[in-house]
Amino acid sequence: MHHIYHTHGFILSSRNRGEANKMLTIYTREMGLIYAAVQGIRLNKSKLRFSLQDLSYVNVDLVRGKELWRVTSAKHITSFPLARNKTESILLIGRVSKLLERLCTGESPNENIFDDLIQALYLLDDENISEPSREALELHLVLRIMNSLGYIGDSGILTKYLESSFDHNKTEMLLKERQSIISHINKALNESQL
Repeated sequence: MHHIYHTHGFILSSRNRGEANKMLTIYTREMGLIYAAVQGIRLNKSKLRFSLQDLSYVNVDLVRGKELWRVTSAKHITSFPLARNKTESILLIGRVSKLLERLCTGESPNENIFDDLIQALYLLDDENISEPSREALELHLVLRIMNSLGYIGDSGILTKYLESSFDHNKTEMLLKERQSIISHINKALNESQL
């Protein structure tokens, strides 16, 4: 009998596989980035098709197969409906998802990245979020992801953003240092060669 792993995950993307199956890319709290197959999810009778949508936060049960993970069940937590209704927010989520897929290889858990991602998504899921707050949130999240992966070195300018949680009150301060933060992020991305 196979061991069932229970974890929280955020579905970064999916692709169709065969006639009714899908392959999911899931960023999980306990296992990092994983790829998992879901059988029959594209059938109308599938109970999992609403729970396992792209860019959704889920509680998922997984079994390790010979070659890949398989989803056995899932419970929908949220799909961040207010963020999904705003083009700018959905584009932000898409960019961050692609960044995670690009930088996180193998099954390397990083609870800080997962917790930061979910916290940022809940902040983004606010109907009153302003464009400057959205921009600052993306900068702060990407900076923290890059730091958690070890791509940001010691910098006095960035310390206040790396050691503190997300906060709408820091938006103005963060945006004033926008160019410096983007420069650090771009330098880290170039040096990663990914």
